[in-house]
Amino acid sequence: MKNSLSKQRGMTLVELMVAMTVGLFLTLGMTAVIVQSLRQQSISTSINTRDQAVVTALSQLDNYVRSAGSGFSNGWKLGFFGCQLRAANADKSLLPATLTAPFSSVTSLAAPVMAPLVIEAGVGANGSDVLFVMGGNGAFSNVPRYVSKVSGDTLSFENVIGLKSKDLLIVAAEEKRDCYLSQIDSVSSSAAENSITLGGPYFLSSQDGAESVASIAAATPAFIAPLGGVSAAYPTMSLLGVGSGDVLFRYDLLNLKSQTPQPITDGVSHLLALYGVDTDADGKVDSWVSPAASGWTASEVMASALKIRQILAVRLAVVARSHGVNQANVSPGKITVFNSLGNDFKRELSLSSEQRSQRYRVMEIVIPLRNNLQIES
Repeated sequence: MKNSLSKQRGMTLVELMVAMTVGLFLTLGMTAVIVQSLRQQSISTSINTRDQAVVTALSQLDNYVRSAGSGFSNGWKLGFFGCQLRAANADKSLLPATLTAPFSSVTSLAAPVMAPLVIEAGVGANGSDVLFVMGGNGAFSNVPRYVSKVSGDTLSFENVIGLKSKDLLIVAAEEKRDCYLSQIDSVSSSAAENSITLGGPYFLSSQDGAESVASIAAATPAFIAPLGGVSAAYPTMSLLGVGSGDVLFRYDLLNLKSQTPQPITDGVSHLLALYGVDTDADGKVDSWVSPAASGWTASEVMASALKIRQILAVRLAVVARSHGVNQANVSPGKITVFNSLGNDFKRELSLSSEQRSQRYRVMEIVIPLRNNLQIES
């Protein structure tokens, strides 16, 4: 019995402490591996979110810019390009616009003229550019219609094919500075006459400081540019730019679907743009021009139908950054965009120490203004 008990010895205190120490080191090692794995997973998620923001931003911008000018570009010599837009909805003035954040720093584009695209430089968050884009329904073949007769709010034409009640249109004349967004109340087609009568929420007979729509329509020659129906969300008349919190916004100037700026995607810190300009009327981009350059500021472009006509493309740079995981000095002190175009166009964006803790990605895209490219000389 005594021998049996002497063989049943347990662990000594030293052995127990050694075992606990080994176990503790193993636990710490496993914890470090798990923490590092979770951190790497968080970084990967943040990078994927950033990359998705770039793709979404470029896709949406391409969609708006590529269709700019639909419905009216071929009428650029008929008084459309550069005319001062007047618009209202249910007696509420829409244009000129009263803008709020993130477009509260916009000045020239608060009173836009008719143009497929105009850029106002440096008025967005972080010094980003703001884009004005306008387009209608391409189904109307980009061909304005000559107003043959005016009687009150009734306008007559050679034909009214494709025009429907509630459609939106622009009324303009070659020798008139102002032009009106208006709406069709009814359409009449007979052997004697083809006509439309203006009316509806978007009908505006006159505006302070501008000629009346009747006066413009009665000018010789006067034209309309059909833009499409309200239900189809035509026309597009939008401001696109970056706001606080790295959010890319779109504001519908006509309030067709929303009366406030709407987010497109987050994670976008900068939106920068250049004009692609045809300087010799050969239908090709000859040079790139900064929207801050003399002669090409927003106000100067809007004052010249020819400059609006010369813009055949836009080059966009979208800068996106990650959020959620900080790592000191993970990014360089400066980010360069438009570097491939040389020093004249290269833009360097300086980053603070805090900003350098985020990961950035820059993507550039060239978007043709296909409706300006198709204009007949």
